[in-house]
Amino acid sequence: MPGIQRIILIADKVKDRVRLPAHLKISVYKEDDVLESAIRLVGQREKRNLWALFFLPLEEVARVDSFFKDFKITEVAHVSVAFSGEMELPHNSPLLASILDLRGSAISELESRFLIDRAFRDMEQQKLDAGEETRKQITLVDTYHDLESLIDIGKSLTLEKNSDRLLRQILYLSKKITGADAGSIYITEKDGRGGRRLRFKYSHTFSKELAYEEFTLPFDESSIAGHVALSGQVLNIADVYDLAEDAPVSFNRSFDQTHNYRTKSMLVVPMRNHLDQVIGVIQLINCKETGEKYTGNEAYELLLKEPQDFEQGVVPFDSRYENLMQAVASQAAIALENNRMILQIERQFDEFVKASVTAIESHDPATSGHSFRVAAMCVNMAHIINLQKSGPLAEVQFSETQIKELEMAGLLHDFGKVYIDPGIFLKGEKLYPHDFVYLKLRLSYLYRSMELCYARELLALKSQPETTVREKIDRLQKDGEAKLEALREIMVLVTELNKPSILNEDRNVLIQGILSQAPGLECEDLEGSHIPLLKREEIENFKIARGTLNREERRIIESHVEHTYTFVSKIPWPVEYQQIPEIARKHHEKLDGSGYPDKIQGRDNIPIQSRIMTIADIYDALAAADRPYKKAMELKRVFAILREEAAENKLDGELLELFISEKAYTTGKVESLQRS
Repeated sequence: MPGIQRIILIADKVKDRVRLPAHLKISVYKEDDVLESAIRLVGQREKRNLWALFFLPLEEVARVDSFFKDFKITEVAHVSVAFSGEMELPHNSPLLASILDLRGSAISELESRFLIDRAFRDMEQQKLDAGEETRKQITLVDTYHDLESLIDIGKSLTLEKNSDRLLRQILYLSKKITGADAGSIYITEKDGRGGRRLRFKYSHTFSKELAYEEFTLPFDESSIAGHVALSGQVLNIADVYDLAEDAPVSFNRSFDQTHNYRTKSMLVVPMRNHLDQVIGVIQLINCKETGEKYTGNEAYELLLKEPQDFEQGVVPFDSRYENLMQAVASQAAIALENNRMILQIERQFDEFVKASVTAIESHDPATSGHSFRVAAMCVNMAHIINLQKSGPLAEVQFSETQIKELEMAGLLHDFGKVYIDPGIFLKGEKLYPHDFVYLKLRLSYLYRSMELCYARELLALKSQPETTVREKIDRLQKDGEAKLEALREIMVLVTELNKPSILNEDRNVLIQGILSQAPGLECEDLEGSHIPLLKREEIENFKIARGTLNREERRIIESHVEHTYTFVSKIPWPVEYQQIPEIARKHHEKLDGSGYPDKIQGRDNIPIQSRIMTIADIYDALAAADRPYKKAMELKRVFAILREEAAENKLDGELLELFISEKAYTTGKVESLQRS
């Protein structure tokens, strides 16, 4: 398995009891303290996974397990072979989970080979069991059941979606209400071990332009914000420099000293969500509402420059602001939660769509990745069109929401294939493999029957006097060999007819040539049923000039568009995505009306999004190397075919030329366009 570093660590105390196989291609470390070696190797592993097999005394297993317990099994895994003297483990000991074998005797070379193989096999299985595939399946099922309710929630959330702007609005409003000179917002988040911490997310001071960087604080009593987050109580401090030694909080003056500022009064309020959980903290500093003058704009009208400004212009926050700010904090929490929920809904729905597309494409392995490539090309084209300053497309502009809508339509455009027999997608030749095998068996049966028939006739003639039948025997042998040769040629010819390639001779002529020989080559089986050279279905399939699909199969394939539309239309899309079903439905329509399913004619009757998708879809079908019925074409040939379609008024020529000239088909195009 690539990216895996396998190591064996043997404690000095047991090294004489372990006999390793010769020529072992795994790094082996023999140390007095194998845990120290493990710690060092884990730190040096970079991005690779580490699998470790320990040979050590039983009493050291607990230390090793304690170190490894905080690592994900998908990153670092270990098992132990433990040696025990008289020490025993109870049957319910947690140490047994990591002990591969508990030994009382030495390990032979043969045993060690078996244990090493088993150990790394076990660790590989652990990684697979905890792998991404299981989580994706769980996510897919879970998301599917919750999708409708999640989208309904998303429709009702109309507040600011940008988290940064939202935090700025919350802090500005809080400072304006309370007359605070400065303030900060902390957001709770999970740390790497599943615990909670505070992130210093945004800060602003009216009196000074101060740069700030995000940092994290522990979710504990060591800071004022941490205390409020932990206790869930409002903290109103008249002067943080006058805090008593036995106060539950203390103030760190380093910020003031660095920036020549004087933090004095402070009002710190927890933000609670609808579950009464603290999701953040609003910290307001230096109330400037002295009462000498009230405008409601003290926060930004009165600036603190000199030391006396802080002494004379800063007062404690009025107690009435405690309740008021709790109300503001509650609204802020709701806004943040709404924002978080919107983003979560979008992410979940994105993942649901992608998981669904992946599931569908597993139904049709021949086109794996097709929907993702089409969606990416559509997004590329939207960004390219937005950059046009002249020409017929200069007036077309896609918003970010419309681009997302187009991407979703691109991902879902082939969703209806899930309703179609996957065998049709995998049909790489004119006949399905089992049908062609049956045809060859039938021709072989005719061949053997012909041989037996002539052998019987020949045997009957040879029983007569040679002088009377010599001429008949020669004629029979000649006739039999000619017919057998004809059958051999037919066997070769049907193999060629079955291939999807274009033949030098007309297929109809070749098929008619086979059928013209039928009277002399066909026969009946033991039950008297007629055995034909070619059946009607085989003839129809062999007549297919291009590709491998017959008329009925092509109709079934084309029905995927209507299946897609029916399914996608049932999703309760938010208003900004309501065109997705129509965009997907029309991606096989052509400007001249020759497309399907509705044979729509005219540029104005087919949305530009669908016209873009049509080009991307055809391009990928021609250029992709994963189709069973054809090889990937060179770009020059692909572009020639696309331009022929545009010349025949099937594709939008202006969009096509932009698609080709700007290389919208290339990967990584979106990032470069966004940078420009």
